[in-house]
Amino acid sequence: MTGAKERARGYPEVFAIIERDVKPERLKNTNRQRREIWWRFTRPAMDLYRAISNLDRVLVVARVSRTAMATIVPTGQVLNEKIVLFASDRVDVMALLNSSIHVLWAWKYSATLKSDLQYTPSDCFETFPMPQHLLLLESPGKNLSETRTVIMRNRECGLTKLYNLVNDPQVSASDISELRECHKAVDEAVAEAYEWGDLDLGHGFHETRNGVRFTVAPVAQNEILDRLLELNHTRFNREADAASRERLEKSLMRDSEGVVALHGDTLF
Repeated sequence: MTGAKERARGYPEVFAIIERDVKPERLKNTNRQRREIWWRFTRPAMDLYRAISNLDRVLVVARVSRTAMATIVPTGQVLNEKIVLFASDRVDVMALLNSSIHVLWAWKYSATLKSDLQYTPSDCFETFPMPQHLLLLESPGKNLSETRTVIMRNRECGLTKLYNLVNDPQVSASDISELRECHKAVDEAVAEAYEWGDLDLGHGFHETRNGVRFTVAPVAQNEILDRLLELNHTRFNREADAASRERLEKSLMRDSEGVVALHGDTLF
């Protein structure tokens, strides 16, 4: 323990901040361990770090935000509890999360905090029916990620400031227009991945519950939500039927052999 503390002191500026701001609060804690190791981060999300142990980068989205945009970050850092993390570094998944199709679903079925979206994985992601042809999103997803990274670096801004520009009809700068086209390409690829070739997305500046946004047209928004909900119900019923069959098979196995075969968990 002492050795670990001395290693922490090897970063004097950071350690001074912890000693000044964290130590006084930790010494009030009723948990003895928290009081004694006031200088350590004491509640790491071990399941999370095991799930991403073989990844150099992961997808994250802010738990509370106005944009609900996902981005890719390196894993060699403490990942704040204010983000939702996806154990994947795939650009096709990133494209899907950044699409108007997923963002519409998230706004529809998640809670809000003031005027911001509160992204809840159990409501926004676990219920979201994934498209059959996800690999179609790889190329537009890569283009979106690279284009956005360059723009943020050049403009020295974060996601919120950047998307304020994207969603402002008065902004016609070439780099912002290019980013809008990237999002349009992603949405079109997502529609193709769902085999929705008949759907007219009608991209433009449209009124939403969160103000004017560059997104798909209101008619398309309603149709997308209806189709996603139908897919959700279809897949739920299919999984429920499969689970029912599995329970029956296990019951028969117990009756005949007294043994039950168990499956391990699967991480996305």
